[in-house]
Amino acid sequence: MDFFNILFFFPPIIFLAVIAGVIFLVVNLRRRRSRIDDGIGTVRRLYFYTVSFVALMMSANGVMLVGMDVLERLFVGSTLSDSTTRLAWGLALIIVGLPLWALHWRTMVRQVSRIPVEIQSELRKIYLYLVLGVALAFVMIGAMAVLGQIFSTDDFKGFPWAAVVVWSVVWALHWRLEAGEGQLTLETVGIRRFYLYIVSMATLVLLALGVGRVVHIILIEGYSSAFSVSVVMPENSGIWTPALRTALGVGIVGGVAWAAHWLIFAARDFESVLRWAYLYVFAILGGIATSMVALSLIIAGVLTWALRAPGADPAVDHFEDLPGAIASLAVGIAIWSYHWWRAQYEADYSPTLKVSANRAYEYIVAALGLGCLSVASFVIIDTALVVVTERSIEMISGVDLWREPVAVALTLALIGGSLWGYYWPSAQRRITPNDAHSERASLSRKIFTFVVLGIGIMALLGSVSATLFVFLRDALDASLSLDTVRDIRPAIGVALTAAFILPYQWSVYRADRLAEPKDDADTVTRKRVSVLAQEGAHELIRGIEDALGYSVDTLNWTDNEAVTPSLSTEALSDLAGKVAVSPGGRVLIVPDAAGARVLSYD
Repeated sequence: MDFFNILFFFPPIIFLAVIAGVIFLVVNLRRRRSRIDDGIGTVRRLYFYTVSFVALMMSANGVMLVGMDVLERLFVGSTLSDSTTRLAWGLALIIVGLPLWALHWRTMVRQVSRIPVEIQSELRKIYLYLVLGVALAFVMIGAMAVLGQIFSTDDFKGFPWAAVVVWSVVWALHWRLEAGEGQLTLETVGIRRFYLYIVSMATLVLLALGVGRVVHIILIEGYSSAFSVSVVMPENSGIWTPALRTALGVGIVGGVAWAAHWLIFAARDFESVLRWAYLYVFAILGGIATSMVALSLIIAGVLTWALRAPGADPAVDHFEDLPGAIASLAVGIAIWSYHWWRAQYEADYSPTLKVSANRAYEYIVAALGLGCLSVASFVIIDTALVVVTERSIEMISGVDLWREPVAVALTLALIGGSLWGYYWPSAQRRITPNDAHSERASLSRKIFTFVVLGIGIMALLGSVSATLFVFLRDALDASLSLDTVRDIRPAIGVALTAAFILPYQWSVYRADRLAEPKDDADTVTRKRVSVLAQEGAHELIRGIEDALGYSVDTLNWTDNEAVTPSLSTEALSDLAGKVAVSPGGRVLIVPDAAGARVLSYD
C-alpha cells in the first residue's frame, strides 16, 4: 500500500468535523440562550478553531511525510521515483500549514489568558478531542504496521514509524493541555465522555477481533493436526502465518488503547449515562449477541449432523467451521462476563442509573429472545409448507427439504426461548405493588411494547394483504393451484407467527394501560427548572433530575459562597414536592448549607 494516499483522508475528516460541530451547536442552542457568552463569540471561535484544526492536520501530515521519506532514505536507500514528490508534498504542507496554525493557535492562547471563560467553550473542547481522536487513529494504524514489520521479515516502510512518532507527540501535547484545563461545565464533561467511550468501543472491537482471530487460527491448526485433514488456512500453513501476525498486531494495539481509555482515563466516571450505555448496550449486549450467534452455529451444526441423511459428508468435513464458532463464542463470553462484573461492581456508586440500565438491558435481551422465537416459528411453518408443496421434488431428486431448516429452527427456539423465558419474567417481577406504576410507565418497557406491537401489526397486515392479493388474483383468473400455495407460503408463515405473538403482547399493553393512574394529581407537571450549581456538582444535578423526573438547566455558580450540599433521597423528594407546588411556571433552585431554596417566577 502506498501510504502517500493517506492525504485523501483529509477532506472526509474535515467534513465530518464541520458536521459534528454544527450538530453540537444546534443541539445546545436552546440551552445556551439562557447563558451569557462572555467570551469572544461563537462565530469568531468557530473560525479560529476550524482553521486551527485544518492547519494542524496539514502540518502534522507534512512532518509525517518528511519523516517517512527521511527514514526510507536512511534505512532503505530509497530511490523510488515518487520519493521526491512525497518530500515536496510534505515540505509544502509544513510551509503552508505550520505558520497558519501557529498564528491562529497563538491568538486563541492569548484569548484564553485574557478571558479565562474561554476554557469553558464547547468548541474548544470539540477541537481538542477531535484532534485527539484523529491523532489516536493515526497512531494505532502506524503501531499495527510497526508490529507487522517486527513480527515479519517484510521490507522496511517509513510510514508506520513516522506516523507513530509524529501523531503520538500531537496526541500527548493536546491531552496534557486538555487535562490541565479540566472540564468546568456539564457540556464539556459530556464532550470528554463522548470521546472516551467512543474510543473505548472502537478499541474493544479491535481487541476482540485480534484475540478472536488468533484463537481461531490456533484452533484451525489444532483441528487440522488432530484429524489429519486439510482445512482452509489463512494464507499459509502452520501457526506463525501472516494472518496470525496481523491479528496479534490488531489485538495488541487495540488492547493497549482500550486499557488506557477504559481502565485509566475513564476509571472513576461512575455517574455517566454514556458509561452505562457502553457497558449495557454495547459491551454486555454485544457480548450476548456474539455468543448467541456463535452458539447458534454450533448447535445448528450438531443438530444438522444428528438429522443428517445416510451417506452425508463425514463428521470431520461437516464440523470444519467449528473452530471459528468456538473462537467467537469464547470472545463473546469473555466480553460479556467482564463487563457484567464491572457493571455490578460500579452499581453501588450510582443506584439510580443501575435501575434504569438493568431495566433497559432486560428488555433488550428479552426482545432478542422474542426475535429468535419469531424467526424459529416462521422457519417451522415455512418448512412444513415446503414439505407439503414440494413433496414431488423431494421424491424425485432425493433432496431433503426439511433437515437443515428444522435444525436452524430448533436452535433459534432453544436460544430464544431461554433468553425470553428468563428475562421477560424477570422484567415482569419488577411490577410490585409498591412500584407498579413507575415500572409500567418506564421508557424501556414502553419502547419494548410498542416496537413489538408495531412490528407485529405491520407484519400481520402486510402478510394478510399479500395472501389475499395472490388468492384473489388466481381465483379471478381461475388458476388456483398448488402454485398459489407456493406463492403465499412466506406470507402464511409471517401471518401465523404474528398471530401467535400479538394477542399476548396486546394483553400486556392493555394491563399497563389499565394500571395507569386516573387521578390528574398523580401526573407530573413539568416546569422550567434551573439549578445554580458550582463546578463538580454533577451528583447533585443528577439527584434533582431523578427526583423531578425530567432534566433541568444548570447555571454555573462562581461566587465564593457557592456550596454543594449532600441531599438524601428524602430531601430530594421534598425538594421535588416544593417545585411541584410552587406557583410560578419557572423555578430556580439555589443550594445552601441547609439544603436548597426554591424560588419560582414567571
